[in-house]
Amino acid sequence: MQGLARILRQSSLAVLLLYLLVTILSFEVFAADSGSVGDGTTSTRDNAFGISLGDGNSDTPSKTSSSSKPSSSNSGSSNGQPGRIVMKTPPQSVQSPLFETASKVKLQWSYDNNMKKPPSKITIRGQMPEGFNEPGTTKPLYWYIAQNVSAANKAYTWDTITESPPGYTLREGSGYKLYIIDSDVGWDNSTHVTAGKLFQFMLPFSMYNSRYAQTNDGVPNNYNPNAANRPAPSSSSIFFALLFTTISVLAL
Repeated sequence: MQGLARILRQSSLAVLLLYLLVTILSFEVFAADSGSVGDGTTSTRDNAFGISLGDGNSDTPSKTSSSSKPSSSNSGSSNGQPGRIVMKTPPQSVQSPLFETASKVKLQWSYDNNMKKPPSKITIRGQMPEGFNEPGTTKPLYWYIAQNVSAANKAYTWDTITESPPGYTLREGSGYKLYIIDSDVGWDNSTHVTAGKLFQFMLPFSMYNSRYAQTNDGVPNNYNPNAANRPAPSSSSIFFALLFTTISVLAL
């Protein structure tokens, strides 16, 4: 009787092991098929927070942006409204992004449906935090990041080292601002409402210092731990783990 009970127990465990193996293999096939849908949407970013939080190659504005809603009219009229920028990198949903000091920051944008006369050239201007003023005045300290550059690609890569305020180094902190305007409209008129033309865009941001090189040996400066993939256990490792467990039980 004891021998028969042992055989029945061994048979039951063997069937259970086979069932688990088939289930695991079926799940992997299903996951592989599902993963092939929508391939090519992997996002990249140039720095730790620039983020991406979205695909930099997509022309679709963020779903969190009110400007992503389609226009109620396709007649070509802007209804008297100016055109506005919809940021893609960093994404529109990030109200005040973090940019790394001494890095190159990728900026990419699109326009809302009111933009009927998009700019051919744009100017990007920065503003230092409160407390930094034009020498001898109480006026805010501005500087030009880029002047009269082509707006055809709706993108610009800002070198925070070479394109910083003359005589200043961008340091860690908050309160910075970035402006994008139509070069033909000019700075003084950029906040005037002109139907179908770009209205001044302002993005508040902060700067941070990457300390990975100081605290993590061999970790690159632009490493983003939030984007690191966790390796999934393979079916073979799970199978051998189950097999070892089964043999251990059968040996009892």
